[in-house]
Amino acid sequence: MKNKVEIIDFLKGYSILTIVLYHFFQGIKLSPLLAKAIQFGGTGIHTFIFASGFGLFLSHLQKPIPYAQFLRKRFVRIYVPYIIVVTLSAAISLFFPIYKNNWNNYFSHVFMYKMFYDRLIGTYGYQLWFISTIIQFYLVFALIVKLRERIPGNIFLLVGLLISYGWAIIFLSLHKEDSRNWNSFFLMFVWEFMLGMYCAEMYLKNGYKFWDIRKPWLLVIAFGGLGIYGLMAILGGRFGKSLNDVPALFGYTALCVFIYSLRIKWVNRFILFTANLSFSIFLIHFLVLNGVQMACRALGITYTWVMLIPVLVLCYLEALPLEKFFSYITDGLLSRQKSTTAIAKAEGTKA
Repeated sequence: MKNKVEIIDFLKGYSILTIVLYHFFQGIKLSPLLAKAIQFGGTGIHTFIFASGFGLFLSHLQKPIPYAQFLRKRFVRIYVPYIIVVTLSAAISLFFPIYKNNWNNYFSHVFMYKMFYDRLIGTYGYQLWFISTIIQFYLVFALIVKLRERIPGNIFLLVGLLISYGWAIIFLSLHKEDSRNWNSFFLMFVWEFMLGMYCAEMYLKNGYKFWDIRKPWLLVIAFGGLGIYGLMAILGGRFGKSLNDVPALFGYTALCVFIYSLRIKWVNRFILFTANLSFSIFLIHFLVLNGVQMACRALGITYTWVMLIPVLVLCYLEALPLEKFFSYITDGLLSRQKSTTAIAKAEGTKA
């Protein structure tokens, strides 16, 4: 069994790290050119979704579990830590005005209806929009798996691409391209998720490794993809910004694979270490950024790029205990569910 694929962890760690850097530099004054350049950091979300599709489908192919069990497991692993951080953010905001506190903002996360309201989706940290998207993928995962079982791989990929671009055309025609609820609905990213699934299947069944590409070609794909992505965003207006996901994914992922292929030990170890804390870092980093910015204002310190190292150190220092706490809570909940299921099965057998 090919249980662990290191490059997938590397992709996740790389994506999260670059997303944190992107959000950090959004908070400081930059020249117009640099302000546009840092937009590449947000592209990490495409690579993360691709890696998620790969990991989930690889796990499914190796050890299929009932849909209800899959949902319980994913919701415990994702939803519980997410609500803990939202609750922590709300509690801190009672004493320090980091976020606007009210019951509607809070319960929009607890009951997940914030995914339908643009003014709520960024409460308690704008990065939390992604939780809505990934939960949408969990809800439809079984349907996507059924679709893959019924149609050939090349048709499967084409269908995914048509769905995503069809959705983009819909929200563009409605002039909703600036609405996070529309432009980040799971249908926008479904082709990337399905591509990850297809690559996982090819890896397991045929030994195909999408990362096994020569370095010169990786650079061509990286700079070509990112170049096209940038040109479409700059010159293509609202259509270019909304329809440039294909070059974004291929360019950004190729750059990551190139960095991985260099085999620089300390770089790979650090990014793989980041991958182990990726979800905790993702959840907490906006709270850290906003807290440091508030502290700088209170102390009269200019918030500049020199604050990057303290911010990163704080993110990792807070993510380490959080990760252990999340594991303790979620492992306990999942083991309790397993015990309850085992007892129910035993009683059913006796009956």
